[in-house]
Amino acid sequence: MNKTNLDYCIFKDLTILVVEDDESELEELSELFGVYFKICYSAIDGKDGLEKFVKYRPNIVLADFSMPRIDGLDMSEKIRAIDDEVVIILNTVFADENTFLQAIRSKISGYIIKPTNVRNLLEVLARESGQILKEKELKKKNILMQAILDEFPEPMMVTDLDHNVLFANNQVKNNGFWQKNQQLKCYKVLYGFDNTCNDANHKCGGMEAVELGHNVTHSHENIGKDGEKSYFDIKTIPLKDENDDVYALLETIRDKTSDKKRELALQHLANHDSLTGVPNRILLNDRLGQAILRSDRDKICFAVMFIDFDDFKEVNDTYGHKIGDILLIQATSRMQKLVRKIDTIARIGGDEFVIILGGITNKKQIEDIANQILKKLRFKFDISDKIKIKMSCSIGIDIYNPNEVKKSKEELLQNADFAMYEAKKSAKDKFSFDLEAYI
Repeated sequence: MNKTNLDYCIFKDLTILVVEDDESELEELSELFGVYFKICYSAIDGKDGLEKFVKYRPNIVLADFSMPRIDGLDMSEKIRAIDDEVVIILNTVFADENTFLQAIRSKISGYIIKPTNVRNLLEVLARESGQILKEKELKKKNILMQAILDEFPEPMMVTDLDHNVLFANNQVKNNGFWQKNQQLKCYKVLYGFDNTCNDANHKCGGMEAVELGHNVTHSHENIGKDGEKSYFDIKTIPLKDENDDVYALLETIRDKTSDKKRELALQHLANHDSLTGVPNRILLNDRLGQAILRSDRDKICFAVMFIDFDDFKEVNDTYGHKIGDILLIQATSRMQKLVRKIDTIARIGGDEFVIILGGITNKKQIEDIANQILKKLRFKFDISDKIKIKMSCSIGIDIYNPNEVKKSKEELLQNADFAMYEAKKSAKDKFSFDLEAYI
């Protein structure tokens, strides 16, 4: 065996296991590698080699092909079952095609033909060691990246351009969709989707970030398994190489559910009556505008009802405003059960309500609903065991007919209000149409 004086510093942080049944060659190789490697372990046959691999877990295994008890290939296959990444090199006298194919099937990293040329052997080991060190360095960087991501309180992950998750912090892994040891897609990890985010509520920022070359942010609205809505801001940051080409994407996920629900609650308060929960004057004004636009477009009439409770002031004077409020809540609930989903019922102040009835084709439809409201509000209201109040209301009605003279929102409300006062003056507990209300 020819020795070499080459200084292979690349081996200094690595360990090697030499498995050789020729004692003199085992001794010579062990002496040689003891100089270059951090630690050199030795084994006299395949069985001994397998036991020492399990015990010491070296970075590299150099083994003879033909050995007693367990040969080099059998030992390699058993080692591969334990560690799929360790470098295994066979040192053999066989150079036939069958041996080569067996080595490939056993996932052998390489092999050296005997008699062993030390320089060639060290060159092979140096090449494999370089790869080991690169992988070690990559693992260190991956560990560092993972540690950095895990320090962030918000969910973060790194994906490739095909949506595969390369890194994810614990906040992502704990959301219920993470499956350990599986290659997962970002949309699967976040929402449990089987396909990429591409609808209005889940716009994908990945390709947009690649095309634009800078950060993009999209808001996602999601409905969970429990039916609850959640809201997220997904910020996608393109990661670029030295050529300024995007090779990966960093995504940060900020849960905006609390902020969004607070915003929606404020919007609801701004547009709905705080006592009854139905739309207020502001939202009614918007709905009236929409009703006019829809009526002009589809050439379908709609009606506006102005409702005022009869003698409601006496209720407040007799029982107090708290009882009056309970009465308003109960009356609203009764009216809501009589209108359709396409209709709008709004409280515009005190005991005054307005109902928009859409899709009207004849006056009888309006009269039927008006009569139902009158009838429903005549029944006594059970405020408490001791307080039962009988009520009635007066209703004024105007109709918006797109085929006739157009009316503004203000005119519709004024006409219906005037018709209501006419009904109240004549008898109360009845409804009246504006003079120009016709279909």
